[in-house]
Amino acid sequence: MLSSIRRIAGASAVAAALLFALPTSANAVENSDIARPAAVTQSAEAAVAADATPAPRFKTGDAGNLSDLPTVKADERAVRVPAWSYHITSSCSGREGAIRQGANYWGSATETASSGTPVSCVGGYVQGCGGSNVVGCNWGAGQRIELSTMVGDFALLAAHEFGHNWYGHSGTGCASWASQADVMRTTMCS
Repeated sequence: MLSSIRRIAGASAVAAALLFALPTSANAVENSDIARPAAVTQSAEAAVAADATPAPRFKTGDAGNLSDLPTVKADERAVRVPAWSYHITSSCSGREGAIRQGANYWGSATETASSGTPVSCVGGYVQGCGGSNVVGCNWGAGQRIELSTMVGDFALLAAHEFGHNWYGHSGTGCASWASQADVMRTTMCS
């Protein structure tokens, strides 16, 4: 009985010590009405800017047939494409969800077990697509797609390459999800 009381008393003491030693809430906002001197703020901002490393920029390929494809116009909001299909090869294991997201961006896609555009993945740069340091290529407007796993937004790369089934590059610069024309820009910047 005495040992049970000691255990309970010891546990209570530990709980009380933790309650008083550890804060019960945290505040990430600086609660100060005192303005910081501009020199301190500017030097801190300069230090952050100097330390910031730019995101890698990767070119998407041109297999030689993209110049024949029309471009997505920047003012077109929802381009409709005909029904199409694709299949994901085993080289893309673990990235199927991002590839599906990229395919579904264009709509009317059907994933199959073995027919339609084959999509394969490589860990480095894509070879044989009109340049060096290329991270994605669509040969023959949907005959074959290869994607590099080096990019940060793999779904965007997939959407870009699937877009080459119908469209060429819309312009130079970083691809983004902002519009269909932005998806079809020449560079993956994330």
